[in-house]
Amino acid sequence: MINKLLLLIYCFLFVMPLQAQLDVNNFDTNSSQILEDFIISELLGCDVQITNVEYTGNIDAIGSFTYTENSSLLCEGDFGLDRGLLMTTGGIDHAVGPNNNGDDGEEWSLQYNDSFIQNYLFNYADIDTSVDLYDASVLEFDITSSDDTSLAFDLIFGSEEYVEWMSPFYADAFCFFVSEIDNDIDPNFNTVPQNIMETGDVLNVSPNDCNSPIENKPISVWTIRPYSQVFNLPGLNECLYLDNENGQFCDAIGYDGYTIPMLFGLELLANAKYHIKMIIVDGAGPALDSGVFIKKSSSDDILDIDFSWDNPEYNEEGATVSFNNILATNLNVTYFWDFNNDGIIDSNDANPTYTFNESGSYMVTLEILNDCLGIYDSVSYPILIEQVSLNENFNRVTIYPNPTIDYLNIEFVDWTLSCSLDIIDMSGRNMLSKKININNSQIKLELEKGVYYVKIYDESDLIHVEKIIIF
Repeated sequence: MINKLLLLIYCFLFVMPLQAQLDVNNFDTNSSQILEDFIISELLGCDVQITNVEYTGNIDAIGSFTYTENSSLLCEGDFGLDRGLLMTTGGIDHAVGPNNNGDDGEEWSLQYNDSFIQNYLFNYADIDTSVDLYDASVLEFDITSSDDTSLAFDLIFGSEEYVEWMSPFYADAFCFFVSEIDNDIDPNFNTVPQNIMETGDVLNVSPNDCNSPIENKPISVWTIRPYSQVFNLPGLNECLYLDNENGQFCDAIGYDGYTIPMLFGLELLANAKYHIKMIIVDGAGPALDSGVFIKKSSSDDILDIDFSWDNPEYNEEGATVSFNNILATNLNVTYFWDFNNDGIIDSNDANPTYTFNESGSYMVTLEILNDCLGIYDSVSYPILIEQVSLNENFNRVTIYPNPTIDYLNIEFVDWTLSCSLDIIDMSGRNMLSKKININNSQIKLELEKGVYYVKIYDESDLIHVEKIIIF
């Protein structure tokens, strides 16, 4: 089920109309499978296992988002995140610009009672003791990994409370709590939840980026703020903040202010079991939405695929070629090989062989599906197959070094006929033609880096074809 579902999510997230900059989409929070697949795909990656997924809050307050740059120049700068999870204290639709509705939001007026979170925010002076919490959006799950695993997250917090309502009596806040359950394996965590996403945990901001030191606080409107004219208060952690009142910085975003993309990390120890609780909550009253955009910060969704191939082995049936996929990471993937550009999958092997029955140029395509993330990628190369008329002569020629930089040595065994060679690039262009001295043949190369074919002829026939690499 996960493959089909993630492919649907992938299609929704990436096949978007070009005119849209920020798109949001709710998903069925009653289905723990949908949430589980999305969390793996967009937040955590495939190296972990999660269970007991639970969402608390209004169904319209959580969903997916995609952000796409275009030529309309609605933003002075890039938003910073292209896709991921969106959690809000109101409705995800209010995160979408243009930001021209003043103080906008959705009120559910649902009081949220959690003494641990209330005390945590109070201890950091993020809220006053008299403040009640409302309209929480809470996502929880247990997580394990069979190996030590490093996770990284990019996060943007935005709010309509900027800049008029920056006060500990109103401040909306976001927390990412982690605790260890069942066993005592990880010395960095215990059963008491620990917020790993405080302002002091931001990894991509150095002291040189800020006019004043970062003060370690929970993420909220009160703790990341500019100077407030309403309350005559100085800014706090201001280097993390972008002002967007009336959409002046990015009219594609509906919030009056939001943070820069902040990078956070989480280290998981092998076989330890953790509980994660992500919560965004409204302080004091349900009015004025806030939202948090979050995604995994990694290249897991970039398969970085390539393939190479050996020199053809010619026989009576044709030319047999061995192909070798080159995948940078050890992923759970499915391979789809098309050897003759007819749209038909010829092999699902990781490193197949294929026999070409006729000479010619063939476009070979390898397409790979990441079975966990539901992400496709592909790469294609032209393969040149020549008909060698004298197969028994093929092994009488040796070409070295290969790979090479600027020359080739060509040696002949038991050969007396005069020969010539052509060097062909991958597009089929003849880059070099030269007669060969069969007793002493060193060919000087003045070609660009790349892959080429060397074709050697006797007085009438092609006797040898070999692929070389110039680097």
